[in-house]
Amino acid sequence: MIRFRRWGCALLVAAAACSAPPPPPSVVDEVLAEDPLAEPQAQSLAGEALYARPDSSGAVAAADEALRAAPDDVERLIAAGRERRNVWQYRQAMRLYTRAAELAPEDWRPWRFRGHRHLSVREFDAGIADLERARELAPYNWDVAYHLGLAYFLAGRFSEAADAYMRCLDLAEDAEAAAAQSEEFRSCSQNRDDVESRVAMAEWAVRALGRAGRTADAERLLADIEPDWTVEENVAYYHDLLWRKGLRTEQDLMDGVASGLYRLETAGFAVANQRLVRGDTAGARVILEELAADPWWPGFGRIAAEAELARLR
Repeated sequence: MIRFRRWGCALLVAAAACSAPPPPPSVVDEVLAEDPLAEPQAQSLAGEALYARPDSSGAVAAADEALRAAPDDVERLIAAGRERRNVWQYRQAMRLYTRAAELAPEDWRPWRFRGHRHLSVREFDAGIADLERARELAPYNWDVAYHLGLAYFLAGRFSEAADAYMRCLDLAEDAEAAAAQSEEFRSCSQNRDDVESRVAMAEWAVRALGRAGRTADAERLLADIEPDWTVEENVAYYHDLLWRKGLRTEQDLMDGVASGLYRLETAGFAVANQRLVRGDTAGARVILEELAADPWWPGFGRIAAEAELARLR
């Protein structure tokens, strides 16, 4: 009788196990299973639905295959999120970064990358919160400073934006910032010798200083920009700075856009921003409206144009 009761108990336990529901899918399972093209990634500040693009290169699929083999690997989570940036699949990337931040809350990278993506989907306050956390964890990081300054700018917090940029520029000669530099970590110390980094940071700083009414600070920053630097990647930013120094004209910048030398979102927004500084709202609006119609919806210039038009409305 005892043997029967024990066997019956075993049968009951087995039956219960067989009838138990399967565990819910993980965030990684959900992200990898969904169609990122089915729903908009975001809405523009004017209400336009903004969609991702298909993974035609297969780069996202390859990163996802690696992630399936180790779904709690922080490096693979970040890699799968990063691959999505080229196809504008930002919502999915943000969820992967969230999981990475849960697993490694003291790692600055998930906060930096998710903060950037919050800006892409027009969630400026959430972007600021993430990027401020990234700055706490990586106070010398150039990319964190750059995107935090942009987040403040988009939110209309111009003086804070200027402070974020100027702080990083001021770290150019800092010994601790230089020691932090590595192949995996771009430090603010690069503002000393890398003109590409310096002109990108300085140009946004000048924009923010102008909007904050800090003209003297902007002039001091412009005084350090030399007219004979060799700039290949950030040509538009460099020409913007030379224009602000009086070495080029507004028409020169717009001619550069017309000739395809650089995109409207860089030089065009610089001109629109300076018109706003001068109080030429009507002149700024002409460029801003053209920028806000640019199909390249993740561009900083387009996002900034949407934010300015929203403020003007």
